[in-house]
Amino acid sequence: MHAYAELVAAFTDSRLPLPPVPEPLRPRLRTVRDWCWSTREIDGFAMYMFEPGFPADVLAARVPDYVAVSHAGHGVNSYAINYHLVCGPLAVLLQVGWGGIYTDNAAAARRLDGLFRRCEDLHAAGATATGGRVLCVFSQLRGVSACGRVPQPPDGDVHAFVTANRTAGEEAFDVAERLLGAG
Repeated sequence: MHAYAELVAAFTDSRLPLPPVPEPLRPRLRTVRDWCWSTREIDGFAMYMFEPGFPADVLAARVPDYVAVSHAGHGVNSYAINYHLVCGPLAVLLQVGWGGIYTDNAAAARRLDGLFRRCEDLHAAGATATGGRVLCVFSQLRGVSACGRVPQPPDGDVHAFVTANRTAGEEAFDVAERLLGAG
């Protein structure tokens, strides 16, 4: 079974909305391990830990376009769906808690559905956007929300980016919409 079909089956069987995987990236998608798919080398647990290396790579222009999706975590309630999309002028790093024993997974799936739809809209807006790459970082699990243009020249400074571009809650997606001309 092709990796994209495996992803669709896993998400559908778990009553989760499908993460947006742009058509051109689908043939490159690979199953990294159970519940982890990507078009590049990636560690699903590192995605879960929301390691600063991922936005640093985007901010330093060190990664080609890619998509990665994972479900990872630890303990009884600390699990998340993790989604990265770096494609053209858009970079999204998204994390929403799902799969923990005390998590309201139906509510989390609804939230994911809304955020994945926003990612699809942002990707579509990126097709005609100008002005450089926009990085949208959101982790409901870790309380991180920031969005702004990747500085030129790229510098990889995650702390400076998050500090200068901090937003509240899902406002990061509103900012991305404005920057890409989607809103």
